[in-house]
Amino acid sequence: MHRNEDDVDPAAMLELMREQRRRTQRWTMRNYVLMLVIWAVAWAVGFLAVWSAETTGGSPWPRIPQPVAWTVFGVVILGAIVFSIVAGIRSGAGVRGPSRLSGMLYGWSWSVSMLGAWLLLTALQRAGLPPEAMSLLSPAVFVLLVGVLYLAGGALWRSPAQFALGIVMIATAVGATFAGAPTHYLIYATVGPIAMLVVAVLLARGVISAEETER
Repeated sequence: MHRNEDDVDPAAMLELMREQRRRTQRWTMRNYVLMLVIWAVAWAVGFLAVWSAETTGGSPWPRIPQPVAWTVFGVVILGAIVFSIVAGIRSGAGVRGPSRLSGMLYGWSWSVSMLGAWLLLTALQRAGLPPEAMSLLSPAVFVLLVGVLYLAGGALWRSPAQFALGIVMIATAVGATFAGAPTHYLIYATVGPIAMLVVAVLLARGVISAEETER
């Protein structure tokens, strides 16, 4: 009895699906590593620039003008945001079903959270919160949110790496705020980027995974 050419081998189809999933995971991992490196550089350059500002900085080396410092900070952070959006869209291409919906909702949660934080801080500033308190609260709120979102991402994709990074971010926000201004800018410029780069290296070398892998 001959096998019909149109017959599909279930085992072969299952292996094909697994291979496609593994390929998607590798693509996602490369994008995630690249985003971590981009954000590490953005944090280091941006917060070091603010720490080196003439008025509010604490650098012992020659200072840079206040407007220049905040312009550098804004440019590098905005660049990292744009890159993350593009990378997120590219990562979602070809992904279907519940995973695509989860990724899309998780991506939107970043935008909604950051917008809400910005509006909250704007309201506090208009209510008369002192500039000294604003300088501590503003970065702390955003970094704390980043940490919480990493915790959520780690739980969503069963990724201990993301969860651990979230813990580090929350600890950084708390520790930097206790350290006070302007030292907190230096803490954000060093601890956060180092943590991101460590995770990026471990991911790139295959020591840890960005998400639960298919076996």
